[in-house]
Amino acid sequence: MKVLISLTLLVILSNQATAADLIKITPQQQKNLNIKTVKLQAATSTLGQFYPAEIVVPVNKISIVSTAYAGLIDQLHVTMGQTVKKGQVIGHIISPELVSMQREYLQSNAQKRLTKQSLDRDEALFKDGIIAEKRLQTTQSNQLDMVAQQNERRQLLKLSGLSDSAINKLAASGTYQNGMTLVAPIDGVVLEQMASQGQRVDATTPILKIAQLNPLWLEIHVPLADIKKNNIQIGAKIAVKDVDATGKVITLLPNMRAQEQTAIVRAEIKQGSDTLFPSQMVDAMVIPSLNSSKNSFNVSTSSLINYQGKTIIFVQNQQGFEALEVKVIFTQGTTSAISGKLNGNELVVTSGTAAIKASWLGMGGMEDE
Repeated sequence: MKVLISLTLLVILSNQATAADLIKITPQQQKNLNIKTVKLQAATSTLGQFYPAEIVVPVNKISIVSTAYAGLIDQLHVTMGQTVKKGQVIGHIISPELVSMQREYLQSNAQKRLTKQSLDRDEALFKDGIIAEKRLQTTQSNQLDMVAQQNERRQLLKLSGLSDSAINKLAASGTYQNGMTLVAPIDGVVLEQMASQGQRVDATTPILKIAQLNPLWLEIHVPLADIKKNNIQIGAKIAVKDVDATGKVITLLPNMRAQEQTAIVRAEIKQGSDTLFPSQMVDAMVIPSLNSSKNSFNVSTSSLINYQGKTIIFVQNQQGFEALEVKVIFTQGTTSAISGKLNGNELVVTSGTAAIKASWLGMGGMEDE
């Protein structure tokens, strides 16, 4: 028997077609129309798309070594690329300003002792009724002022880099230090050397930049359209091309790179960060977040039908075919990840979808002759 397929307008039923409608097609018609099906496959986390990205150091993992006072760098023990430990001596600065600060601290110590002696004397005189209360109050005020000044001088020395033990030694011996020792504030790697041994520097001049390189941040440049289309969300996994490094998205930055029409997706890399370097340019795969439920599946993109703003797939059953509405999680090439009321055992149409759609919408007829 010869099968004739005629696509003539019978009835416009497109507004009446709904998901879950039964579409009756005989096995012979299915063969003639080259309708093929495949069983649903559970969605995997191996699909994604590569985007250009830059390795950066988290802002809270960077420390700048500088000096509180102007001076001369007479020793510098480390340079760019070296690993340092917290508290490690990394340099020394000779500073006339520091010498002046030590002198002022010793002077405040001496003044504090003198005002304490005056206070003790006036308290005794007031007790005997020899001096007025107003004089005692003035002496008390002077002593409090000197205590505050001495504390201020001590804190300034601590801010300059002197330890409590060094300050106590200064107070006990009166011996000045001609400079300050530079120590590493954190465990890390020297990323940048901004000054050299023998160089004179001003106060607060940065000398070394030290950073901890685990974790690292990956700033991925993603086209704006792909943020929504590929369901890129916080928590989505990422992988770096040609490098054994993985992480997850932690921030979707709202600002846009106008020239490239891309947004910044920031990911944190904990595994494999030792294979990457700050400022390195790489290609990163963003693995979109799958549906939180277990009903997420991979299908051929050719299986998807757009109808009245909805996405439809055709599923074969014993009576024929059924139209089911699904949600597209993301698309990469010829494969899409979908979710919906699916159990994973469905046979999904991969070819011949146009003919089934025509029958579903009542736009085509199929007759056996």
